[in-house]
Parts: sequence; C-alpha cells; structure tokens
Amino acid sequence: MKATKKFAIAASVVALAISMTACTSGDEEPTGDSSSAGTEISAEAQAALDTAYEGIGGGLDDLAAVTPEAGLNFYVMSCGESNATCAAPAAAMKEAAETAGWNATIVDGKLSPEGFATAIRQAVAGGADVLVPVGISCSAAAAAFTEAKEAGVTIVGGGGLDDCDPKQWDSERLWLENPPVPTPFHGIGKLQADYTFGKTNGDPHTLVINLTSNPWGQLVTDAYTAELETLGGGEVATVIDVSDTESADGSYIQKVTSALLADDTINSLVVPTDAYLVNGLAAAIDQAGLADKLTVVGGFGSEAALDMIRAGQPGITATVGQAQTWEAWGSVDTAIRVLAGEDPAYIGQSLQVVDADNNLPDSGPYDGSIDWKSKFLESWGK
Repeated sequence: MKATKKFAIAASVVALAISMTACTSGDEEPTGDSSSAGTEISAEAQAALDTAYEGIGGGLDDLAAVTPEAGLNFYVMSCGESNATCAAPAAAMKEAAETAGWNATIVDGKLSPEGFATAIRQAVAGGADVLVPVGISCSAAAAAFTEAKEAGVTIVGGGGLDDCDPKQWDSERLWLENPPVPTPFHGIGKLQADYTFGKTNGDPHTLVINLTSNPWGQLVTDAYTAELETLGGGEVATVIDVSDTESADGSYIQKVTSALLADDTINSLVVPTDAYLVNGLAAAIDQAGLADKLTVVGGFGSEAALDMIRAGQPGITATVGQAQTWEAWGSVDTAIRVLAGEDPAYIGQSLQVVDADNNLPDSGPYDGSIDWKSKFLESWGK
C-alpha cells in the first residue's frame, strides 16, 4: 500500500546528514550541539533532537515484594527466532523465568500466523503453566490463545496487546502508570519523528515502513505521523506495508529500495523494528547508493543494530532503544504477580534514541538507564 500525508513545512531544507559534534555514551546527557561544518539548525529542530535523546520512561521505585510459585513450566513464544528483536527478548524471558525458579522453554512462532498458532499449541501440549507471547497481539493467533486459556494456561503479554474479543490474556505487561503516550509502540514512533525532524532541520520527507501482521505496527506508524503534525513540519511521503511473510522471505528489501529510488525527495526512512535493517535492508540501502542522503531510524535497540552503528555501517543512522531485556523480565514479574493473586506492577522500561554519539552503550543491546535487574531480584527474594 502507498499512502501520502503532507503537513505544513516549518523550516527550510539543509544538509541531509547533520553529524553531532558532541559525543556521549551510556547514560550521559547529550550536549545539544547539532551543528556540522558550521551549519546551524533551528531551535525547533534542536529541541526535537533533545527530546529524542532524553526519551520516555520510568524506574521501578517501591516495587512490592512477591514470592514466585516454585517449579512451574514457563513457555515463551518468540515471534520468530530468525528475527533479532523477537529472539533477544525471548532469551531474556527464559533467563528471568529460570532465575525465578521455573522450567523455561522457547517455542518459535516463525514470523507467521500459522507459526504463532503452532507454537502456542506446542506450549499447551508441553504442559505450560505460563505462556508469554513475544511481539504479537492476541488477534494474531486468537483461536490458539483461546485454546490455551481453556487449558488453564496463565497468559501474560510480552509486548503485544490483548485485542481479542473477549480478552484471553490474564494481563498485558504494564508500562507506566501515567505515560505521555499510550504504549511503548507509540513511543517508538514519536521519538523517531522527533529525531528525523531534528536531523533534517525540521523538514523530514519520510518513507515509513508499516508492519501489518500485528496491530502494534500501525501504532508506530500513526504515532510518527501524529508527532510530525505536532512538530509542525515535514511530511510522511510514502507508507510501505510489510507483512511478517515478506520479512521472513526477504522480499520487503526490494519493495522498499524500489520506493526509495522512485522518489529522490525522500531524505529519511523509519522502520518499526531493527530486524528489517539488520536482515539486509541497511546493506541494500548502501548498495543502492542511498546511505549518504538518508537518515535511517530503527526500533528496539537490538545488539545487532547497535553493533552496526558502533561500526559506522552505512544504511542505519539510529534506533529507538526500548530496553528489551528489562521489559522481558517485566513480563516474568507480571506473571509472578498474577499467579500470586496480586495486581501487576508497572515495569517502567525506558525508550531513547541511540545513535553514534548519544546513548550508545559500549557493547550489547540498549538496556535502559537504571539497574532494573537488582530491583526485580530483590522483590522476588532472590
């Protein structure tokens, strides 16, 4: 699908690549100097960049103590083990569940509705007491979730939404009590818009990849569009729908690069998950000679994407880090509390834009800004 939405352009076009003269890493604050070779950006563009780097999130203050029920069978359904932003949180959930004293198993959803359903049924057949689906919403495998619920499995969200009617999950994973945006997915889209607005001096002309296989993909797209409207400049030039099937077979790469080549006014590309860039799109952008003209922003802050940024690999400029390991442990914490008959806690993971000069950890994935693991362990009595 191709859709175009235009907004009032608030600032003139400047150089498409604006390098940061300040250098921060980890939790250091950005300096705010966004000039390159003497080129100054507008106050509005700088403010948007500052917002992107500051990010959204919260801590785990006053996390109540809870005792995990011992010896349970925990299954985590990865949306697709070939996808880094599915596999990494699944592995983190397995580690967290084992730390809680549970037997933990990963089943692979293989990036398709059929695969999701098969993996959920494998968990039920394997005797799952608890099931957490990573990266999908209930509607992506509604019948299988209903079967799991009827079998007595406790189902807790792993980042998706319980959009079944009636609802089938025991709890979604809770983020912030009073968030500035409704979900972390909205947060990704908002911060991507802040970043591209700042990096193009208020004039992003953006190709947006819209993930269609799960409802959260549209949330990212809508939030990007809404934030540009709020900022008052730039345009979403093209929206390209990409399904999980196209992601799995790699056909999205030609689809996206063809659209980029067809419109030489596009100066930015945003994708809902780093996996698109890691699995070939960044390399294709470079091979097509487009890397120097595009600000390219991913999502989730995966280790593979950050390794590309650390290495200066063309075809990826930044990503929105989402502290996936933190939120993975948060899903296990949610399951522990649900099983204990308690209210789930708000897990508060942070989101920030990460580029070569700001919020980039020395190694590994984006992991947030606090020692969240010690807080979970203390609350679990570990």
